[in-house]
Amino acid sequence: MTVCFQKRGRYMAGFSYLLNPKAVEEGHLAIVLPNIVDLPKSSCKLNLFEAHIKSDTAVFGYTSVEGKQKEFRFPLTGFNEKYLEQFI
Repeated sequence: MTVCFQKRGRYMAGFSYLLNPKAVEEGHLAIVLPNIVDLPKSSCKLNLFEAHIKSDTAVFGYTSVEGKQKEFRFPLTGFNEKYLEQFI
């Protein structure tokens, strides 16, 4: 699975990881990530909270059970207004 943050259609940050095929088949899939993600093979860290604030779309790429490459685009427009203002 890949996760990519975009702003106005341009790549900002992203990462990919392998999912447990058995969990996917059984429908028991939950993705829980820490706020700071260490990117392997580099000394970089990705702050997911900051990525949400600075981007307008999160794109999730995955392989369907039929073996086809698919993606789901999740709009983040208004994220600050709808979510963050609850904590101010």
